[in-house]
Amino acid sequence: MATPRSYGKWCKTCGGHLFTGHPGMGLTDVYTARIPAFPYFAGIHVHYTETKLPVKDGLSKMKDLPAEMGRSGITMAE
Repeated sequence: MATPRSYGKWCKTCGGHLFTGHPGMGLTDVYTARIPAFPYFAGIHVHYTETKLPVKDGLSKMKDLPAEMGRSGITMAE
């Protein structure tokens, strides 16, 4: 997905969406399901109000997205 603040990159072989870069924040969203051997470590949970399975892992839970991404930046209790 491309926006004024972010851009996406896709696999040249299969066309799968691999990641979205957010250069203004120094962040990259990596879609690890597309890369089975990728060593993934979560840093935050976003859109947590929509969760169907609560996750108790000590990481921040965001109502929607960080304020830097144009959303509320509100964190929720675990």
